Amino acid sequence: MAKSNKGKSTKPKNKKVEEKKVEEVKPVEKPETSTKKRKRTNKPKMSKKRKALYTVETIAIAIIAIIMVILLLNKTFFREEYESNGFKIKIPILYFFVKDDGNEIEFKTLRKSEYDIAFFDDYKASLDKYDCNGGNFYYDRKYKLAIYDIDIKKDFAIKTVKIKYEIMDIKDACN
Repeated sequence: MAKSNKGKSTKPKNKKVEEKKVEEVKPVEKPETSTKKRKRTNKPKMSKKRKALYTVETIAIAIIAIIMVILLLNKTFFREEYESNGFKIKIPILYFFVKDDGNEIEFKTLRKSEYDIAFFDDYKASLDKYDCNGGNFYYDRKYKLAIYDIDIKKDFAIKTVKIKYEIMDIKDACN
């Protein structure tokens, strides 16, 4: 007859069975947080003098940037001609446009007045000169422009240049 395994345990017969021990898992401890500020060791601390110098440098750069934007947006500062209403007048570079009221143009500049006087003398020599009715003017045929006066006022550092002009036909000039 065959033996049956009913009621018998399935445990191994060897009593020296090693049981696997399960290691206990410990939670990761978080570093303690405190209200104290941590010192950064990788960045050196800036001195008060260095902070003041940094502030002055930042302000200076901002002022220079603002001035450059204003000069770039000006009609004439980096140009050698003033153009308006279909005519052009030659001017030296670095002239800051102030106003044009239709008969007079005003500019400001830091250039030496000797250079300005020499420039406008050369410019007037390239135009036609007319004397009539007790006055004289310079005429630009291309733009039908009469220039009556170029006035350079010497201030301490900034010079004011005013150019009086009129748009007209030469036939109407001396009538």
